[in-house]
This record gives sequence, C-alpha cells and structure tokens, in this order.
Amino acid sequence: MECCFHHGNDCAYTVGLHIGGTIENFARMMNNKAKEMGLKDTSFTNPHGLDNDNHYTTAREMAIITKYAIENKYINQAMNTKSETVNFGSFSKLLTNTNALLKTYQYADGGKTGFTNKANRCLVATATKGDSRYIGVVLGAETTQLRFNTMKDILEASFERYKRTDISKYLNFYINIPVEKGNIKSYERQYEDTMILPLDEEEYEGIYIKQDVVQKIVPPMYLGDRIGKIEVYIKDEKIYEKEIILDQNIYKKNVLDYINEGLGNMFKKFEKI
Repeated sequence: MECCFHHGNDCAYTVGLHIGGTIENFARMMNNKAKEMGLKDTSFTNPHGLDNDNHYTTAREMAIITKYAIENKYINQAMNTKSETVNFGSFSKLLTNTNALLKTYQYADGGKTGFTNKANRCLVATATKGDSRYIGVVLGAETTQLRFNTMKDILEASFERYKRTDISKYLNFYINIPVEKGNIKSYERQYEDTMILPLDEEEYEGIYIKQDVVQKIVPPMYLGDRIGKIEVYIKDEKIYEKEIILDQNIYKKNVLDYINEGLGNMFKKFEKI
C-alpha cells in the first residue's frame, strides 16, 4: 500500500476495522488466511502495509497472494482499471491507477504499487500475452521509474523464457500393493491427472517424482484409509501432490476365502492335465 493515508490507507484501515472489529483481529484473520494458503514467510500486523517489524513478506509469497487475489473478478477488474470517477452525491473525484505500466506496456493488465520508507518503491504487476499470464514482483527499487522498467524487463523475459508445457505424463501413476492374508491378493490402481505449467527447458528436465506408498497392506483396512502419497517436484519446489486413499474395504482372509482359493487352484491343475 502507499504510505500516506490520503492514498487509500484510510480506506484499508476502515475496511479492516469493519470486517475484523479491531485492527488486531483483522491482522489475525489475514495471518490465518496466509497459513491456509501455505505461506511461511509472511506476517501481517495491519491492513495498510505501513512499516512494522512484524509486518513482512517475500517476493515469491507476494506473487502467490496476487495470484489468489486476481481470481476474484472484482479485484482483477479493479487492478486493470486505469482511472475511474467516483461520485458521492454532488461531489465527484477522478481516481487514477498508480501502476503506470497499464498505460505504457501493451501487455500489462493489473498490478499494485507500494511505498514505505523502509520498503522503498515496490510493485506487483500482471501481464497477458496470448494464453499466458504472468505475475512479476519488484521490491525495494530506488526510483519510481526503476521499478516500472525492471518490471517490464521481468515480464518480457517471462514471455520469452517460459512456454506452456503439458506435464500430464508425470501425473500418471500405477500402484500394485500386495495384501498380506487378505480377501484380495493385491490392491491395484491407475491414477491419471492433467497439468499445464509455464516452464523453461531446464525446469522441464528437472521434474522428478517422490512416491511414498506402503509396501504391503495388512488387513483389516477400510475405505478412506490413507496408504501413501505421490509428489512431483521441480528441483526443490513441489508442484503436485496426490494422496493415495483406499476406495474399498480390505478384510482378512476367512475360511470361505481359503476354500475358494483351494478350489480355484484345483481347477487350474485339472485344466493343465
């Protein structure tokens, strides 16, 4: 957020007070949401972003927050609005978006500027070219022009470097887990999923799979029991996770199962004779 209250922080403060009851409670709500989103390096103390040692984030997590925010059509539309006149009875005011890229960079379609004395000049911006949309984050720029120029370079490099890549073949898994003295000999399943990501060649070649599934099933186990998970990584970043959950009950083998198995083996012998 901009540092001065006349730049909109009074509005953020009022919204936070209205929703949270107190600023402290609203900050608690924000932090709970951050944890829900899996953010580990973000902490909020206020709704407007003014300097506070316990109010911080990272470029990566700011991009994640932005991605989440623009999924809301109203936020997405507001961030892409160059200017708008608001009317309050007989009073009207022209509001102009401080993200200059919306006017100077043809692919820009959203973003938010920010400044505090400690954070310096910051910018989150989005741009779309073809069927690809990217989010860039610039923190701590010394000048306003530097943050816009740097952001344009980041977004241009993203369009050039990354290509939409189908990695669905890495999301096709087959498991065959033996069942010890159970009513079935093994638990066999095929899993398939689809995913398209913007990747460069190095990232695509760096995809690998971690499979952590039980070596055997010891009955009884039941529908809904977790028996493992499969994860897909690019270097150290997890991009996909699949929980392996039983979709049936598995029981210990009973007397009837042994009889049926014995009869089956007997008939197999007769077939060979």
